[in-house]
Amino acid sequence: MIGFNVKSRPLVLLALSIVGAGAGTGCGRIPGQFEIFNNQIPIADCQIPTDQTVYRGEGRLDLSLVSAAATSAYYVFPLIKNNLDAPTSGIDVNQISLTDFAVDITPIGSVMPQTQALFDALNADQNERWIIHTKSVWSGNVSSGGGLISAKVNGVPVELANRLRATQEVGLTPSLALNLRVRAFGHTRSKDIESDPFDFPVYVCDGCLVASVQPCPVTVAPANEGNACNVAQDTPIDCCLDGNNLVCPPPVVAK
Repeated sequence: MIGFNVKSRPLVLLALSIVGAGAGTGCGRIPGQFEIFNNQIPIADCQIPTDQTVYRGEGRLDLSLVSAAATSAYYVFPLIKNNLDAPTSGIDVNQISLTDFAVDITPIGSVMPQTQALFDALNADQNERWIIHTKSVWSGNVSSGGGLISAKVNGVPVELANRLRATQEVGLTPSLALNLRVRAFGHTRSKDIESDPFDFPVYVCDGCLVASVQPCPVTVAPANEGNACNVAQDTPIDCCLDGNNLVCPPPVVAK
């Protein structure tokens, strides 16, 4: 149980006009060598598969389900691919050791005035730019010659979700689109390396993923259990009301 009693599980489009912001430790990029292939769909217990056919082309973020205790309002699950040449023998000198991810968040399409003002202010304030230009430290190794690894990365910080909701411009029907430009950074034995950027659209709403609300507790297991990593994203979820507290998914008791 977290925050205001929303439970969290353990762990296609628009024409884009994106202004990326520098982040991370990598310093070199040759297109096609190091790429983010997909945004994966997590499976049970928040396992992130490396199956290239299990991916999501767009996301949905429900601001009403974001808890103050959450570590992210929206996660991305990048599938990273190392296309550097594989060795013919010996040590894999082209193996990439991951160090971090950067995510640059930009509104796209039609944007309401207070929301645009929020993004303008965040971009202008060096102390708050981290809210829309995030960095996540990571570790892991990706073998050369087409090696794959998946990750779980903070895509939209809780602070940004809270400020977007405070504008009162986001409604039940998704009324805001964000582009998440994701980049991975790492190094081989001989150089630092940066992935090709990966653009992922997320549609933002306030209440659209709440499939049903009943009094707590319930006696039948919910039909809609939500996303395996985060109740506030992508997948409808059944909830119950405990006083004024929304609990998602609802606790189930025997009859």
